[in-house]
Amino acid sequence: MVDPKEIMEKEKEYYVPAYAKKPLVIVEGKDAVVKDADGKEYIDCLSGIAVVNAGHCPEKLVRAGQEQMAKLIHCSGLYHNVPATLLAEKIAEITPASLKKSFFVNSGAEAVEGAIKITKKYAVTQGRTGAGLIALEGSFHGRLGLSLTLTGQAKYKKGFGTFANFPGVVHAPMPYCYHCPLSYPDCDIDCARKVEDIIKYHTSADVAAMIVEPVMGEGGIVVPPDEYHELVQQICKEHDIIYIADEVQSGFGRTGRMFAIEHWDIKPDIITMAKGLGAGMPIGGYVTTKEIADSLQSGDHFSTFGGNPVSCAVASANIDYLQEAGLVLNAEKIGFQIMKGLSELENQINSIGEVRGKGLMIGIELIKDDKTKKPASDEASDVAKHMMEKGVLVGTGGVKGNVLRIQPPLCITSEQATRVLNIFEEEVKRI
Repeated sequence: MVDPKEIMEKEKEYYVPAYAKKPLVIVEGKDAVVKDADGKEYIDCLSGIAVVNAGHCPEKLVRAGQEQMAKLIHCSGLYHNVPATLLAEKIAEITPASLKKSFFVNSGAEAVEGAIKITKKYAVTQGRTGAGLIALEGSFHGRLGLSLTLTGQAKYKKGFGTFANFPGVVHAPMPYCYHCPLSYPDCDIDCARKVEDIIKYHTSADVAAMIVEPVMGEGGIVVPPDEYHELVQQICKEHDIIYIADEVQSGFGRTGRMFAIEHWDIKPDIITMAKGLGAGMPIGGYVTTKEIADSLQSGDHFSTFGGNPVSCAVASANIDYLQEAGLVLNAEKIGFQIMKGLSELENQINSIGEVRGKGLMIGIELIKDDKTKKPASDEASDVAKHMMEKGVLVGTGGVKGNVLRIQPPLCITSEQATRVLNIFEEEVKRI
C-alpha cells in the first residue's frame, strides 16, 4: 500500500521543485480514468497534458512495449533499428503534406530545437544566413534555451536571464480574437498581415523559419481565424521562410484530425511532434520534406536516445490504435458534445467569457466582468481545485492564467463527458 503523505514528503526532500504539483499521488490509469494512492478515481481531462491521447495503458500499446523490451531496449542512433524505421514510414503516410523524412528525439522541446536547427542549415545551403526566426506572442514551444526564447510568454522566462535570449528571434501578434481590439472579420485578419511588417521592421530580412501552433495550447487553447494560417504561410512563401507547424500538443487526433493543421488544409514544411505520439512513452521528433532533410550531413545533429526502439514500437502501435479504434472520430464527436454543453452555459453565466477549441482540445476562459474581460485567474484555479475534489482533473493556463483546459483521452465516453459538464456547471455557478 502506497502512503501518499510519505511519497509527497520524500519528493519534497529529494526532488528538484520544478513545478507546483497538486496534492495527488496517481498510481494507476485505465482509458480515461486514473486512480490515486487512496483508491479514489478521477476522470482525467488533461491526459498528462495532452499525452495519453489513446487513453491510459491500452492493452495493444502495453503489449507492443513489452514485446520490444524483450527483444531490444536500446541500440543508439549509430545503428539501424527496425521500430524507428517503420515509425518514420508510418508518419510519412499520415502527414498532410509531402513530408517524408523524420528525426526522432525524446521530447517536444528537443523536437522544436531540432526543427529550427535544420531550417538554419537549409538556409545556408541556399546561400543565405537564415539569421531570423519568427514565433508568436503567447506561444509555447518548450523550456530549453532556444525553445524557451521562441516561447512568447515572459512568465516562463523570468529569472533565467540570457538563457532564453537566443539571437534573431522576434514575435508576431497572437491571433487571439477574444482580446483583440479589432473586430473579426472587419479586421481583415490584421494579426496575420502584421507578419509582413515583422519581417520588414524587426528582422534582418533573412528569416529561416516561422513556427506556429495550429491551435495554441499553453496560450489558452486559442483557435485562430480560419483565414489566418493560409495568409501567414503565403507571406512566408514570398520571403522563402520555412513554415513550421508545432503539433506537439495538438497532434495525433487531439482536435478531431490526426494533425490540427488539417482543419485549414495547410501543408507546412515541417511538423514537430511529441506528447500524443508516444502515448506516454518519451518520444518526440519532426518530419519534413526530402529537400530540407537532405541539407543535414552526417554528424550535423544527433540524439543518443532518439529513435529508441521501445518508444518507437509503442508510438507505431499508438498510431494504428488511434485509427483502428476510431479515436480521432471520437474526439470530434465527444468534443462537439462538450463544446455544445459549454456554449449553452456560456450564454447563461457571465463569468464564462469564451468557450473555444477543436475536438478534445477545449478552453474555457473565465472573466470577472463581461465588459472589461478582466481575467478571473484565481477563480479558474478554484474551479479546477474543486473539480479535482469531485473526481475530475482539468488544467489551468492561458497567457492570463484564467483558462480552464479540457483535454481528456480521446477514448472518453459520452457518459463521462456528461459527468464532466455537470461538475463544471456546479463549480462555475458556485463562483
